[in-house]
Amino acid sequence: MSDDARGPIQATRTFPGTAENCGRVRSWVRSLLLSYPAVRDSVELVASELFTNAIRHTRSGQPGGTVRVALTTVGDPPTLLRLEITDQGQQSQVPRQAARAVLPPEEAQSGRGLFIASVLSRAWGRFPSDGARPSDQGLEASDGSMTTWVEFLLVPEMEMAGSP
Repeated sequence: MSDDARGPIQATRTFPGTAENCGRVRSWVRSLLLSYPAVRDSVELVASELFTNAIRHTRSGQPGGTVRVALTTVGDPPTLLRLEITDQGQQSQVPRQAARAVLPPEEAQSGRGLFIASVLSRAWGRFPSDGARPSDQGLEASDGSMTTWVEFLLVPEMEMAGSP
């Protein structure tokens, strides 16, 4: 596929925070990345993992909750893809733990999402999604909502020797 077929992407969509919508997130991401087959599967998997984290660990998974998913390319032609998943904040007043990308024990049934994101991407991180204010632990959003971002390099596929 030639580079000139790869246009910019700037798309945002809000999904209801239910497990049934994880497949819709994957399909939406896949449809946006048809011109980027080298990263499509990785971005789709990471989007699924982060969406699942949002509905399991934040108010996004409570009745009426939502998760915002955004995909944006950077550069002309695009050289970087940024995925952002924004949740609706923590479920309780229990102090938030730092997000860490560690491989859980082999027998663990969950806990691999950020590890997968860290392995498949160029970089990842989190930031308060709105109304950041100082607190004892650093910056915290006024409503607790957080955006987890992941960046992927957009590298053209290698052409085989002798191909036209």
